Amino acid sequence: MEKFNNIFDDEFPSSFSDDPKAKKLPSNRIRKHTVTVRLNDFELNRVNNSRNQLSKSCWLRSSALQQLPPSVPEINNEAWQQLTASLQKLNDLGSFLLRRGEDAQPLSQELTALKVKLSHVRDALLTFDK
Repeated sequence: MEKFNNIFDDEFPSSFSDDPKAKKLPSNRIRKHTVTVRLNDFELNRVNNSRNQLSKSCWLRSSALQQLPPSVPEINNEAWQQLTASLQKLNDLGSFLLRRGEDAQPLSQELTALKVKLSHVRDALLTFDK
């Protein structure tokens, strides 16, 4: 599956950390350019309705770079959330099996296959709206 939240990664700016050894962003990743956008009332309403909890600037940047998180149709919201919870439980089980060692390897392979199938179902919920 794609990694959708690429803003909060290992190279997050060190200004948010008290640790002096925190990584500094390379100069090519520092955002130093400003772009101003004028919107009419209709366009602003569309942006506000689409951005959910993201700031306008973050949403516009993500939209321009085609990095927006998936939009789940309302009818599929509950199924999406349940599959997300199920995938998290499978990840926890996978971590447990890794700690068990080679005895659990066959079960671990089955678990990986199940996670892939659930991920495909979850991705299908993004487009299936009836």
